[in-house]
Amino acid sequence: MIRMNNIFLILLLWVGLGNIAIGQENELPIDPISYVVDLADSKNHYLKITATVPVVDDSTELMMAVWTPGSYLIREYARHIDSLKISSKEEPIEFEKIRKNRWRVETKGLKSFQVSYRLYCNEMSVRTNWVGQQYAMMNGAPTFLTVVGRLDQPHRVRLKLPRNWSRSATSLRSYGDLPHSYEAQDFDELVDSPIVAGNIQVYPFEVAGVPHQLVNVGESGIWDGTRAATDLKKIVQAHHEMWNTVPYDRYLFLNMICESGGGLEHDNSTLIMTSRWSYRDSGRYESWLSLASHEFFHTWNVRRLRPRSLVDYDYENEVYTPSLWVAEGVTSYYEDLLLVRAGLINSTEYLSRLSQNVESVQRTLGRTKQSLKESSFDTWIKFYRPDENSSNTRISYYSKGAVAAFLLDAKIRRITSGEKSLDDVMRLLYENYVPSGYTSEDFRNTVTEVAGQELADWFARTIDSTEELDYRDLEFLGIALPNGFDASKFESADKRKSKESKQENSEGDSESAKNGNQSSVAKAIASVFRSNRTRSKNESVNPRLSPPGRPSIGVGAFNSDGKMIVNKVTPDSTGYEAGIVSEDEIIAVDGYRVGSNLDSRIRQYEVGEVVELLIARRGILKTIEVEIGEQFFESWRLRYISKPSKAQRRQKSKWLDGE
Repeated sequence: MIRMNNIFLILLLWVGLGNIAIGQENELPIDPISYVVDLADSKNHYLKITATVPVVDDSTELMMAVWTPGSYLIREYARHIDSLKISSKEEPIEFEKIRKNRWRVETKGLKSFQVSYRLYCNEMSVRTNWVGQQYAMMNGAPTFLTVVGRLDQPHRVRLKLPRNWSRSATSLRSYGDLPHSYEAQDFDELVDSPIVAGNIQVYPFEVAGVPHQLVNVGESGIWDGTRAATDLKKIVQAHHEMWNTVPYDRYLFLNMICESGGGLEHDNSTLIMTSRWSYRDSGRYESWLSLASHEFFHTWNVRRLRPRSLVDYDYENEVYTPSLWVAEGVTSYYEDLLLVRAGLINSTEYLSRLSQNVESVQRTLGRTKQSLKESSFDTWIKFYRPDENSSNTRISYYSKGAVAAFLLDAKIRRITSGEKSLDDVMRLLYENYVPSGYTSEDFRNTVTEVAGQELADWFARTIDSTEELDYRDLEFLGIALPNGFDASKFESADKRKSKESKQENSEGDSESAKNGNQSSVAKAIASVFRSNRTRSKNESVNPRLSPPGRPSIGVGAFNSDGKMIVNKVTPDSTGYEAGIVSEDEIIAVDGYRVGSNLDSRIRQYEVGEVVELLIARRGILKTIEVEIGEQFFESWRLRYISKPSKAQRRQKSKWLDGE
């Protein structure tokens, strides 16, 4: 009986080993999906792509991404495909389109098949494709079909360039002996690696032994690539010093000099766009450096350090997160701060650029309608689809996110007496949440850990609500508070909280004493604030603090082929109350035809006068009476305190130098 059991066990073991061997055999590596991209018809904006797809099942589903990571809008890339054909050994194969971006192919008995399609590429943006007679720019998501369920297998690309094109560039690794042949370890890397080709110029440089390249496309002899690469080197050094880690082994700045704008981040490269005339204009060149700095900062913040919901991309559906203000707003804050640390702009220029964000936020009515948290979440339906009412109903997680990051940095520095900063938060977040991703709570807990103090009230006001921003901590950095900031309501709120805290902690423990001290500090700071509120008809204002407003009806209009077309109406303005709407054509004011500028005509009147507008609304003429109102522009420009204390000078230096 014992012997029979032993024999049975041996048989089981043999069968098990056999099963293991069979399982291992089934898991042999699958050949890569291989693409040949033919640019012979580039002059007509067409690519011809042939993909060879290995077969593993009786039926294979192909798909195309509908959006590009970093640009949160469904873009329906499959709409640019025409003449799609599927074959094996030149024999047609039956297939069916089953969704807007999916095709099912019957592949029983096949080892591989070929997919051939033409792709129209005439959209000059960093998330799409543009192919022309002189050069090409290709992004992965709008270019390559792939196989559903097999995104993790290698993908290979070989370019067939026109004879007069000399080079191609991408962060993908070369493979094989044929020129312009590249390999991605998976579909994610393919999507993450834009490719440019043509007669391009390459400017290499090294930082800490790591190779980098500035790749100029469309240089036209106007850009000085050597100088631009030298400036980029300084930017890279400043970013390395801030993050204290380098997560790549080579990096490319793909610079499209194409009379367009924008940038998009990638793991080992960035694709940015500019004008050929930007180089010779100091302000525009600084903006180009700022854009390069922004996208390079994403190498850490977004590409490696991501909101948890964005760790694994779903290329066919929206992916929601309330944390885009961290991903983009924090990055927007650092884009220029690191230019200061790189020595490319001075502190005054930096404060002027930072002021633009502050003014943008404070002059956008949408800040009272949408919180930063909501702005992040709703990006899929709002941010990339602006209309004439957008500024009234939404706020940008870029601009307000940058201001929030600035205020958070100042608060952390003040709380810790300058010993900690937002730099420390981002480094600790990177250390703890790559590659798992972070939640909103993770970010807030990290801030608490660095600051040594709970900032729930700050997050509730600044991120989760539409309440006005609190600028009081800026004085710690030697920055005067903007004239438009009303400190009195914040001081009153502090007093209320202090009173409530004393009532709840009548025993006078150390925590209440701590809060009381903070309230005293807030009161002292508030004593130097100056109120400069927007006034209404029934509100008296100190004329020394508030200059007179200008005549206005709250209507924005632009000249379209000699017609003055309304494109913006401010809620609660006199024009809004009178019933003027977007797309109205304003023909005349008080019987006199309007020229090319409506505002200049309205400023000919006094506040309180009533004028008659002749308008055309969908082809029907009508007259509308409008009272001339008054529009105020509060100054939100930032400036350094003229006579800072020694402590303020020291903290300003630590902030700008990154100490």
